[in-house]
Amino acid sequence: MKIRSLAYAFLVGMLTSAPLSMSQSQSESSTDVLLRVLVRKGILSEEEASEVRQEVSVVSQYEQAAIVEEAVQEFQSASMPMPSNLSGLKLYGDARFRYQYENAEKISGENNDRSRWRYRARFGADMTFAESGFSMGARLETSSSNDSTNVNYGGFFDKAGDELYLGLAYLRYQNEVGDFYLGKHKQPFYLSKAFWDSDINPEGLSESFSAGNWTFTSGQYIIDEERESRSPSSEDDYLIAAQANWTDGEGLVIAPIVMATSGGSSENSESATFKGENAIKSFHDFFVIALPFEYSFSGGGQKQKIFGTLGKNLEADKAVADIDSPFYGGPDSDDQDLFFNLGYQVGSAKKAGAWQYGLEYRYIEGAAFTPNLTDSDFAKNHTNQHGFVFSAAYGVTDFFTTALTYMKSDTIDSDYSSPVADAGDVQVLQIDGNVKF
Repeated sequence: MKIRSLAYAFLVGMLTSAPLSMSQSQSESSTDVLLRVLVRKGILSEEEASEVRQEVSVVSQYEQAAIVEEAVQEFQSASMPMPSNLSGLKLYGDARFRYQYENAEKISGENNDRSRWRYRARFGADMTFAESGFSMGARLETSSSNDSTNVNYGGFFDKAGDELYLGLAYLRYQNEVGDFYLGKHKQPFYLSKAFWDSDINPEGLSESFSAGNWTFTSGQYIIDEERESRSPSSEDDYLIAAQANWTDGEGLVIAPIVMATSGGSSENSESATFKGENAIKSFHDFFVIALPFEYSFSGGGQKQKIFGTLGKNLEADKAVADIDSPFYGGPDSDDQDLFFNLGYQVGSAKKAGAWQYGLEYRYIEGAAFTPNLTDSDFAKNHTNQHGFVFSAAYGVTDFFTTALTYMKSDTIDSDYSSPVADAGDVQVLQIDGNVKF
């Protein structure tokens, strides 16, 4: 349908529906005024205006609704034609504007104060293929870092760092048996962002199967791919993970998980960048078992939840004892294998006028976890740290939210001083404005 005829159909619908709530003389007067304006603007001819007047006088209430509905459908199809092999398309995105202050003191006494104004932008699309269980997704985002989409303001208004990168690109298949992902996608496990930063999207395969109150999820992810002929070492790196998630259907979730690296040679990588905050060019001696849990309930008219994780790295001793490891801490550094968190959240700031508060305690010993996965903001992504995270958020509108986060942590073992565990007292303050669609 031509744009002019679309406009004509909409006009008839609007004018024929308007008289329903007013007297006949009022509706005729309003119709005549509007038609005269449209003729004067050249949008309608005198002949077309006369046709509209006639339709307004004879079209029934039910015919009016049909005209409007047909016009809306025609307009939507004309505005955004859908490829024949797609049955659905969802566009989404968000932007965040942040002030961040951080004060990090190393065990040696060196102090680092820093204030930054930052932003991020993300634009994505989810596409569903017709008559199949297949869909695909893609998302563009600022920053090339694996664990952050933030970009700093500065550089006298330049555009350095303002580039967009492919943050998600995956194929998904769903049926009555399970849910499968191939490509770069969001991590599918129930695990706190303290131990898997929410900006880190793995690359590889994920599978999920449900049976009763159980959901079983596994993943095989490529950390680094090497040429076999490369010297001195050319073994590929992989991260393997598996989780069994149980819920009672009334708010309790218990989800034991196992994660391990295949070994490989990432410290001599030809392609891995490890561009995260204080990331290390090594992903070895990592065999983690953990028990995440959550209990959600309602009280005082608010949604509330208690959540936490208890875990251990079964190969932490190897990491500490290996002189070539970034976790090496000398012969007297023992018991660097435990990590846990415990938190409480009340409210949800997803709607206008709603508040949300959270308080969390985190504890990560020196070789208990890898900085390549942990929250890049807490303790400036150092291990051998424990401390608190306080957060508050308010929904200004359904699409605009403000938030404040304050993190304070300190050293667990002052005698342990590996390159990834040498932070002392660390404070981070973030004030955000979030917009989404």
